[in-house]
Amino acid sequence: MAEKTVLGMDLYWLNFYGLMILTLIEVLAVGANLDPVAESLGTEEKVITLWILTIIAIPKFIMIAAIFMHLYGDEDSGILTMTALFPAFFILIMVLFVGLTHPDAASSLPDWCRPGTYGL
Repeated sequence: MAEKTVLGMDLYWLNFYGLMILTLIEVLAVGANLDPVAESLGTEEKVITLWILTIIAIPKFIMIAAIFMHLYGDEDSGILTMTALFPAFFILIMVLFVGLTHPDAASSLPDWCRPGTYGL
């Protein structure tokens, strides 16, 4: 993939610069005073910051996976993408069916699910 260029720049360097810009935005979001925005939306400042960080994390994940993990642009990227996404299905199932089934799902497990209570 090193021979690929976008706007005359190597794809790796362009990806690196994009990641640095997004990281700078994240640092600024954590350091910024978002109280006026939070008050106008009727929420806490932490919630606004978390939304900003989550929204920025999505393109960063795609950029890292596509370029540095060779999931886009290589001749064998199709099989690499499928191999990398295979565990994502199980992670999604775990989050949906364990984490979201009940607000206390992770903290109110039955005793037989907790470490140290197996009676061994």
